[in-house]
Amino acid sequence: MAGKQKNTRKNEKRLQANAAFLSASNRLIFSLLSAVLAVGAFFIYVPEKVKLGKLNHELQLAKLREEKASGQMEYLEIKLDALKNDPTFLEIQSRDRLQLYRPGETIFRIERP
Repeated sequence: MAGKQKNTRKNEKRLQANAAFLSASNRLIFSLLSAVLAVGAFFIYVPEKVKLGKLNHELQLAKLREEKASGQMEYLEIKLDALKNDPTFLEIQSRDRLQLYRPGETIFRIERP
């Protein structure tokens, strides 16, 4: 019986050592797997973040162009309405573009440099 107790204690110590080794191995594998996943997620996230920044910049530029075009369209609509409904404005525009003048008028044109 004494021999069996020695074998049982040896087996118990060996099993404890194996369990400790497996536990440490599992922690190491889990840590490495976590690190690999974190690096993978980082390499997926960074390009997408850069792409998002570029798209946001393009969106801001498009909004500015839209705002400018909207203002220009409003100006042209007002001018069209004035040309249709205001004979004085129509006369001023016609005389300016066609360089017409009435008899006895003197026209002074100032050229901008």
